[in-house]
Amino acid sequence: MIGETVLVGPPVRTGIRLHQIQDFLGVPHLTVSEQEELWRTERELMMSQSRGHGGSGVRMRELYVLLCVVLTLPGCRGFLPNFWSRVLTLSLDSYTHQFITEQGVLNVTLETLSMANTHQHTQKQAGLGRGFWHAVGEVVHSNAAMDFLSSTRSDPVYHFDSERVEESMAMLRQFWAQTLLSARAKEYQGARHSLGQLLHSLQDFYSHSNWVEMGQHSIYLHLLQPGQPAFPVATEDTPTCMECHSATCRDNLLPRLTQSQQYPLLLTTGYFSTYPPKPQGKCSHGGVLDSSRHQGAKGGINKDSTSPLFSPHHYLHVEAARLATTATLTVLRDLRDSVGNISFLRLFSVKQPPALVFVMDTTGSMFEEITAARLRAHSIIQARANTPEQPGTFLLVPFHDPGEGEGCGWRR
Repeated sequence: MIGETVLVGPPVRTGIRLHQIQDFLGVPHLTVSEQEELWRTERELMMSQSRGHGGSGVRMRELYVLLCVVLTLPGCRGFLPNFWSRVLTLSLDSYTHQFITEQGVLNVTLETLSMANTHQHTQKQAGLGRGFWHAVGEVVHSNAAMDFLSSTRSDPVYHFDSERVEESMAMLRQFWAQTLLSARAKEYQGARHSLGQLLHSLQDFYSHSNWVEMGQHSIYLHLLQPGQPAFPVATEDTPTCMECHSATCRDNLLPRLTQSQQYPLLLTTGYFSTYPPKPQGKCSHGGVLDSSRHQGAKGGINKDSTSPLFSPHHYLHVEAARLATTATLTVLRDLRDSVGNISFLRLFSVKQPPALVFVMDTTGSMFEEITAARLRAHSIIQARANTPEQPGTFLLVPFHDPGEGEGCGWRR
């Protein structure tokens, strides 16, 4: 039809109109530069097919359609945001920000509950219902929004991109301070928002930097703890990468940025897109969504997914995800230790165990009844102790004629 853009994928017409995909997904239409990037990717696929690496024509056409869909979405930087991004990138075995965050919150919450009641090992026993998952969803949404909001998606400071390591660490610590401040003030929604932002940037560090390639098997504590040992960051005039001309980039980092014993190790992170401009010899983020991959040094180092189409260091994705998970758990445990168990559970809307109240008449004429009531209360407490039905609080309220006595309570 006249006036409509038709995507023509190798080797035949796909019949899918670009603006229809964009309207269906509810995203803005591509800019001129983004359309140029799309057609450049098409040419790369066609060249790959002509060299015999592209598979059948039908498979290449399907791959191209998938790329068209993905490239119409806002640029994602970091582990894939959620389940649907795994589907779109055909990397169902990738760890996402959503999965890492949800599992981290769930595990630390159950751990916190088990510290008070050793029998609450499952979600059902712990009473983690709709309120809990709604609270977790707010953290996950805040995390994923960092890749989509115009104010954060293109700023390298929020994603540990473009060697902005010092600025990113300062931002992390600001998020941490805001989370603590909000949680202590019982402004839990604000705390969940800043916590999600913190976890996104923290998780990005392990997939965007050369920390894994340096041979590190534990998390970088200095990110949130200034007193811990720090690694120097490569200066702007220090080359960090070698040329890589394939989707999978192996050994494209220079020796000082890997497990070298000749030089002090340096930290680096990949440059993404056109801002800030990538100096010659620096590493790119890499993948089909990153236009800087065509500039020297070509290639990239990100470990965001298991797909070589989007992550040149895809073979290190699992290790990066493991470290990001460990870092997430560490932050959540530090948060719990800082604000206390009760505030931590309230932050995630965890239902507290109900109280068991005993009301006893202590009037002197009720001596025999009081003795029987005490024995019965003791029996009830013993029957519920160390079981899933054990109350969170026991409360005794004595009273006598003519007035009421004062209550006294004790926690388990």
